[in-house]
Amino acid sequence: MNKQAYLDYCYEQLLRIFQRAKNHQKDDKCKYRTEGFIHAGKSLGIISQDEAVEIMEKAHFEVFNESISSRKKRKANLKEAIIRGDDSYINIPAYERSKN
Repeated sequence: MNKQAYLDYCYEQLLRIFQRAKNHQKDDKCKYRTEGFIHAGKSLGIISQDEAVEIMEKAHFEVFNESISSRKKRKANLKEAIIRGDDSYINIPAYERSKN
């Protein structure tokens, strides 16, 4: 397996994990296997940390149409609004909240 085939395989696995997460179907076994596969690639020098982050971001953006960091921030804002009882944020339709 060459480097590009390795990256392609990792990417396909990440797409599968993110698609399942989007559909609220957690699959920890697949997630941990993919994490291990990526870690092995980094340990063996097949891929770098930057390449691993890049394919994760690419797969995440393809599935969720937003970066990992922006999605985390949006979800954190929603949780904070719920804790505060801030109905003004919660009453904004989800498709509009995701634009911010």
